[in-house]
This record gives sequence, structure tokens and C-alpha cells, in this order.
Amino acid sequence: MRYLDSLPLSWQSWRIVCAAFSFAVLFFLGGCGEGTTFLDTAAPVAAPTGPSPEHQGFGRVSIPVRASQFSALWSCPPFTDWGLPSLNVDLLCKTGIAIGHDPDTKGPRWVIEQLTPAKFHGGAQRRDNFRADAALPEGRRAEVSDYAASGYDRGHMAAAANMAWSQTAMDESFLLSNILPQNPTLNRGAWARLEDDVRSWVVGRETLWVITGPVFRGNRSIGAGVRVPDALFKVLFDPKREEAYVLVVPNESVERYNAQQYFVTLLELERQTGLKLLSRRP
Repeated sequence: MRYLDSLPLSWQSWRIVCAAFSFAVLFFLGGCGEGTTFLDTAAPVAAPTGPSPEHQGFGRVSIPVRASQFSALWSCPPFTDWGLPSLNVDLLCKTGIAIGHDPDTKGPRWVIEQLTPAKFHGGAQRRDNFRADAALPEGRRAEVSDYAASGYDRGHMAAAANMAWSQTAMDESFLLSNILPQNPTLNRGAWARLEDDVRSWVVGRETLWVITGPVFRGNRSIGAGVRVPDALFKVLFDPKREEAYVLVVPNESVERYNAQQYFVTLLELERQTGLKLLSRRP
């Protein structure tokens, strides 16, 4: 500092020099990393449209090779491109979803969607036309009368709001093959919030495979044998990053919603359900 002390600068000038010197040191040592703060004159940054695509709930998954979960004659592409979660089901290929229907529980064992941001936009109208699925014979399917005075909502596995791109897909989402008995408070509260989050994560990640279904532990049923799940699961799979976010939500009133509190591993969910949820072709 002896050299600097000898310069003919005023006290005000000294303050300017020191400030500039400090800024330069911080800039070159700190670089342009994620924590660096610049002047307010920087170009404005667009507001995010949803949670970060690097949401901490997503993590890398190891997807096993399972030839048994693929069939050239029994598939619903592109929904089953990552395998059939189970084979002993009525396979229903719809416009916007693939359904693995279980005649023993008279409801979906699993429902698969391939979601992109474009599917959330369009002119499809929600008509709430709940009805039995005519692709299934009577006695193997749920009927509208099964839900009458049951105390349960008709809860979508694949959300109707995901079908805005197609009126056919929207109408098919109200088939009872895509519906399970759901706690009303859960369906209208935390589950709806989760569905909103899923759409936000799709916007951040461009494409997600979503698998939704029941977890049975007890033997509750309504109507003529429609089983009531003890919990509901969602598997969100990002094929580009091979990352997944897996949740199991109890089928009961949930007062506070926090998706991370329902996190489980994919292996744990497969253990609970007996399903093979993601598989790789040989």
C-alpha cells in the first residue's frame, strides 16, 4: 500500500478506487456462479412458470431390463413404452391413457399417461359425464350406482385437467375404469394440489410419464364390490434424465399438503403393490 499512499488522490477518490478494487476482486474470485449478485441494471429474468425442474423430490432411478413386461401384441404405445406394470389385467387403450383394469377390485390397477405441456391447452370441455366403461362386461366393472351414498368421491387417477387437448380424451377420463373411491377432503384438497404440481413439473421437464393407482391393505368396498384403496400412488418419470419422483398418499383427510412427506422409493412402492412399474426393453 506504500505505492498507493503516494498517489495524489483526494479522500473521495480513494473511496472510489477502493470500491472498484473490491468489486473486481469479488468478481474474479467469485466468478459468475449461481450465488453472484450483479447491479440492478442487469436484464430482467422471466418469472418461472412452476417449481424448478430440478425439484429435490426427483432422483435417479435404476430401471431393470424386464422382457416379461413387453409384448408386441399387447401394448398401448406410447404409454407402455416403459413396460406394463402388470399383466393379469384388462388392458384398455384410450386416447390419452392406458389403463390396467382389475376385475377383482372393479377399478384401475394402474393408469399411465405421457404428459407434455401442450396437453394442458385446448378447447376440450369438462362435462362430468361419469359412466361405466362399455369396453368391460357387466360384473367386471364399476357402475355409477356403486358410488351412490357411499361417502366417497369418484376420484380420477388421470386428471381431467390433463386432457384439455382432446374432447375424446377428456370424456374418456370420466369412465369409471379411470376412477377409484377417494376421500372427499383428499380429492378436493391435497390430491388436487398434487395434480397441479404434476402439471408444473411437466412444464419444467417437457415430458413426464405418470403412473397412478391404488395401494390396498384392507378389504373395504362400496356398492357391488368396488374396492376402496387405503392409499393412492403416483410415479412421475422423466425419461430424458431417467429420474423419478414416487409418492404414496393415504386415502384419508389430509389437512396440510406437502408432496415431499409422501415420498417413497420406487422399490418400496413395487413391494407394496406387487407391480413392476418401470422396465427397460432387452
